[in-house]
Amino acid sequence: MKKRIVGFVVCFALLLGFAYVALAAEGSALSIDTGYDIEGQTYGNGYVPTVGNNAVRIVLPLTTGQTGLSPLRVTPVFDAGADSPFSYGNYEFNVSWAPDKGILPVTLDLPLKADRKNGVYPVEFRCAYTDAGGAAYTQSFTDQVTISDGQDPNWAAPTPTPQPVAGQLTIDSHTLYPGMALTYAQGYVPTILNGRVYIVLPLLGQTYDNRVTVTANLGELQNSPFVYGNYSQTVTGYGKYVFGLEIPLLMERYSGTYPVELRADYLDVTGKQASQTFPVYVTITDGKTPPDPTEVPRQEVEKPELFISACKVEPETVGGEEEFSVAVTIDNIGAIRARSVRLTYGSEAAGIVPAETNNALHLENIASEDSAEVTFRMKTTKDVLAGQQPFYITLDYADLYGGVYTNTRTFLIQVTQPAVMGYDPVTLPKEIAAGETVSLPANVFNLGKSTLRNVTVTLTGAGLFPTSSVFLGDIPPGEAGYGEMKVFIGMLSMTEGYTESYGPTTGTYTVTYQDDQGVDHAEETQVSTEIQQPVIEGEKTEAEKQAEAEAKRAASQWWISVLVAFAAIAIIVAVIVVNKFARMMKIK
Repeated sequence: MKKRIVGFVVCFALLLGFAYVALAAEGSALSIDTGYDIEGQTYGNGYVPTVGNNAVRIVLPLTTGQTGLSPLRVTPVFDAGADSPFSYGNYEFNVSWAPDKGILPVTLDLPLKADRKNGVYPVEFRCAYTDAGGAAYTQSFTDQVTISDGQDPNWAAPTPTPQPVAGQLTIDSHTLYPGMALTYAQGYVPTILNGRVYIVLPLLGQTYDNRVTVTANLGELQNSPFVYGNYSQTVTGYGKYVFGLEIPLLMERYSGTYPVELRADYLDVTGKQASQTFPVYVTITDGKTPPDPTEVPRQEVEKPELFISACKVEPETVGGEEEFSVAVTIDNIGAIRARSVRLTYGSEAAGIVPAETNNALHLENIASEDSAEVTFRMKTTKDVLAGQQPFYITLDYADLYGGVYTNTRTFLIQVTQPAVMGYDPVTLPKEIAAGETVSLPANVFNLGKSTLRNVTVTLTGAGLFPTSSVFLGDIPPGEAGYGEMKVFIGMLSMTEGYTESYGPTTGTYTVTYQDDQGVDHAEETQVSTEIQQPVIEGEKTEAEKQAEAEAKRAASQWWISVLVAFAAIAIIVAVIVVNKFARMMKIK
């Protein structure tokens, strides 16, 4: 009976150890695990589906970085024509994710025609699913099936399905993402709220490094409603890249429709630089009526009109406690001279302040159709947050007749801050029996001023098998992410290179994350324990046996103490009796 119980524990541990795969930290899209072993083959070394017994077996090892996915609805798609080697049928099926497995091998046994012809034939797997929030997704993966045991060996094989190349990113037109009232197919328009425009751009396609950068081109400055700045965003994904751009609007803006060109830069599947543009149109309805260019200005409304035609920030990116200069060009496009020009600057964002005690510059006048250039300095403090931070420039001036005017523009400076991460200390019990499951905290804290992105906690070590990694996602400055890792305790011999089954082991507890620049970071902690033999129900452990022996020794010592005490009392009584008897004999 004891051998059967131990054998069960060992077999269960082996199965759990072999099935363990850490979940990917990136996004919710499915991807192929290129290292998964399929009868000695992997997708990384050129996996080829197996043909035999008038059938082909295709294995698609899928992995994902998100929990809570619905079962996959898998639909094989292939050519069912006369020249197709496949026997047509309804092969649609459902596949569910195991709760403790990160890899889902989707397997299809596809019957072949007896009179099949040699060649290379594509088979597409369409995988439909929903995420934990109920959003629906569909992804496709294609395998090439090579038939070499068919008829007519001289028949020319069709050209395999070409791989994606540069210029093949497309907009996901049929999926409704957060921040969208309509899909692109339904006529999506950007949202305007609280003086800002929010643009969502969902792109589909494969890239070399699974990264795409989108930059917004706001067009000409004249009559533009936008606050100009470097609006760029980089997204990492696996076939899907969803961008959310937020662009501030001027307080004094004109109504109308303005094109915004979104340029996507990436490396195509061959590693070459590629670029595409996707135009979106922003419609302003809450602004002023735009001026009629054909209208002739009347003499009675002649006035100066100053605006900032250029604003250059140097350097373009600053860190905490750094100064930067701002060079401004002021144009007078009005009909008359501007007098008593006063320029003030500052920021409502925490951590951006004037470098000088005085935040104002003065100019005597700027003639009509003339310009002036000024430069001032600002600085960041240690408390400034990373990202695009605003600062404003205000122009106050007067005309020749005592009229006064004010014009304020907002600009942006890119701020970087080092990522600072902390986490709760982790330890394992000093001794753990094989077959047990323990919990480790996965509590990570953002101690810096920039967002920690794609925070993931993992554990590796001989005999230590987490049921999954812990994905905490993005953690903003000053906040924390909380989780828990379940770790199954197996045997040392379940890990490659180990022959012994039990004994001391050391694992590596790792927290990985990315900073705002997309640079990967990792911090590690070593945890140790001693793996002991499994505890069989009904059998006392060594600790229990030792405790029982100590109790027995303590009990025997107690009885010895009692006997000694009784002996001492008996001696005392005997002495008293002898003395009394001696006194009586003396009296006689």
